[in-house]
Amino acid sequence: MLFIYSFLVLLASLALVPLTFILDFNDPRIRQGWKERLGLVPRLPDSAAPRLWVHAVSVGEVQLARQLLAEILARRPEVEVLLSSTTSAGRRFALEAKLPKTKVCALPLDLSFLIRRALRRARPNLLILMETEIWPNLIRQCSAQGIPVVMANGRISSRSFPRYRLLGAFLGRTLASVHRFLMQSESDAGRIRDLGAPADRTEVTGNLKWDLPAPEQSAASVRRELGLPQDAPVFVAGSTFEGEESVVLDAWAAMRREFPSLCLVLAPRHPRRFQRVSELLAGRGISHARRSQGGGATCEILLLDTLGDLRRAYAAGTLCFVGGSLVSRGGQNLLEPAAAGRPVLFGPRTENFADASRALVDAGAGFRIDSASALLPAATRLLRDPASREEAGRRGSALVAANRGATLRTAEKILAYLPASRT
Repeated sequence: MLFIYSFLVLLASLALVPLTFILDFNDPRIRQGWKERLGLVPRLPDSAAPRLWVHAVSVGEVQLARQLLAEILARRPEVEVLLSSTTSAGRRFALEAKLPKTKVCALPLDLSFLIRRALRRARPNLLILMETEIWPNLIRQCSAQGIPVVMANGRISSRSFPRYRLLGAFLGRTLASVHRFLMQSESDAGRIRDLGAPADRTEVTGNLKWDLPAPEQSAASVRRELGLPQDAPVFVAGSTFEGEESVVLDAWAAMRREFPSLCLVLAPRHPRRFQRVSELLAGRGISHARRSQGGGATCEILLLDTLGDLRRAYAAGTLCFVGGSLVSRGGQNLLEPAAAGRPVLFGPRTENFADASRALVDAGAGFRIDSASALLPAATRLLRDPASREEAGRRGSALVAANRGATLRTAEKILAYLPASRT
């Protein structure tokens, strides 16, 4: 089975490497990703300090990795870090963050000879896989070389669980090479045990997303920075996918009949859709400003086409909608607007945030809509009732505050696997 998997990865890589080179050609910082995919990752310093390889798939996971690394480096500041990401957006975000003692690269293709090359160059003492990054050859090569592997903030959604089960014993043998599974919830822990993770290596440390800090800037400050009016209501639609922008635009246009000053901040999930969404707006005859071009103080719609600004944009909102939840994507991070003290609207597809969505609804901080047509009446009710809106925001921020602590717990478990610095 491992041979078949590796053969399929090899076939896919014949198209993937040239394609990523073409797509990333205009950014010299990212362009070298094609070499890194061939195992030519940055060399970590040959020092007495432990070396840590952290892998995170894209922007959201890189953000959590930053948060986790901050806890680790606060206790072990000498540690050298290699942070890899599957996507160009994730690498770009990591590079712009300028993390201390951290080198950023693309994840090598999951072929044994390329993984061995990467391990020879990075020489990590520990591999951390964020969330559900299961790469069989990477895991097995680390295990063969005596490098512990830890899954951090692990999750197996109810949506993905049946697909994983199809891999049967092959997945079980891969999971048997992981030293520790630090899972988000009891449900996640139960699913990964059912897939073959040893029960004595699996524990619940909580969801790192609860620890994302609320923005330090005031709403007024963020609005000035983004070029949004100070006194107008603002509807923020974040992490939207194909098809959701049209739903949001229809609802916004209808709400403006009652709230004519209502502004919209629209943040598509994937950077490669920024231009397409801009063309959608232009095709509807809607003037808009783009954050990458400075925004505009009189804009009715701000297209948030930059990375790292969405969390602060939620804080500038009057109410927020989180995308990926009206389409089959399992939802995006519902806790960012809640941490900012804003009421959160989301659709029925929140498998990726099942526990968080239930907690928000139960606390009266989140509002689940059953369909696209329900967005307009739900959002309108919140706009009409400032007291209920503010109470929902307070409950959301209190809920997030009450659930903090997963980052520290996870960091403490990881630190146990890091060796002492050589003398």
